[in-house]
Amino acid sequence: MAEANSLLLPECDSKPARDSLLSQPPLALNQWRQPDRGPGATDIAQRIAVMNKNPEASLRFASYIATIGNSAGQTRPLNAAEADDAFTILLSGQPADVQIGAFLIALQSRGLTEQELVGFTRAARRHSRLDAPGTGPFDLDWPAYLSPRTQGAPLFIHAARLVARAGHRVLMHGPHNSVVHRAFDYAQLPVLTKPEAEPADENHGILAYLPIENFAPDLRKLHWLYPLFMMPNATQYVSALLNPGAAPATLAGIRGSDRPKLQLEAAKELGWDRFAVLLGHRDVAQIVPHRTQALFVLRGGEVTQNRLFGPASNGDASPEKNDNFSRLEKWQAIWDGSVAHPDATAAVIETAAVALNLLSNSVIPMDHSRAEAAELWANRRK
Repeated sequence: MAEANSLLLPECDSKPARDSLLSQPPLALNQWRQPDRGPGATDIAQRIAVMNKNPEASLRFASYIATIGNSAGQTRPLNAAEADDAFTILLSGQPADVQIGAFLIALQSRGLTEQELVGFTRAARRHSRLDAPGTGPFDLDWPAYLSPRTQGAPLFIHAARLVARAGHRVLMHGPHNSVVHRAFDYAQLPVLTKPEAEPADENHGILAYLPIENFAPDLRKLHWLYPLFMMPNATQYVSALLNPGAAPATLAGIRGSDRPKLQLEAAKELGWDRFAVLLGHRDVAQIVPHRTQALFVLRGGEVTQNRLFGPASNGDASPEKNDNFSRLEKWQAIWDGSVAHPDATAAVIETAAVALNLLSNSVIPMDHSRAEAAELWANRRK
């Protein structure tokens, strides 16, 4: 047998060539297989395991694609350490374009797991050099990465304005030149270039917006793949967990999903103290009138679930339209009081109540937060 091995692989003890992915073992260690059959699931798993340890990043990334995107019965999710390494490589710009597409599509078709989201989040926050939650100048993190197809006015900004008037520092973050960014400019609200709070008003807190391009430009590049895929990708979930202002609490929103608690479970695994997910609106926390929404809250390691019923106003649910108003003009007019929109007002107050309840140091009844939000709305122009 030794002679056969020396004839077939005379240099089996030497190092493999640089362009070789795997070194072949001697003939005596190879399991016999029928000539017309390919490698089995065990062989593929072994090869991928060896590639995962390859010092060359592009080859390791290829192994992660194979791990999550192979044929049925030959795939598995990434663990947190593998996901961390994969996303670190992805953000570094080393993978080929086709690898990036294959990786994101494989994740989207199978569905993201908690451990994958944990690893991706760690990599993204480390890559962007973000501070740990609870160590920054803000009190509330409010991600706002709306789908490009989202219609309607960003009423959640009015809710955040109420929270700021209660003395809290609120940081929203999302894409540059999005409807949220334009709304901040239109209302002359602060837009930051870095995640540092401006001095707060003596009697109020602060509400500011931070474009993702200013603190995580490499992650933002992956957002731009949306029109090429015509669907979101894993970066949408990661963005909601960035918390660039290092606030102790995050209020996120997620559209209808088979895993509504995915981000919440990831936040718990990351060791974060307060994190809330409001289900039902497109990628931002906002109450929708006349609709039942689930609210999941992580506080001190414990997860609670509540059902919120989108308020129905006492007034006309469909106020007379004024075609002379643009979307942002009407949005600001609701805040100014020059346009009455009972449903919008009710949604703003209820959304603010959710945020105020999350910011409370202890668990308090939601009705108490609703009363506080209603009073803030009534006195917003004073």
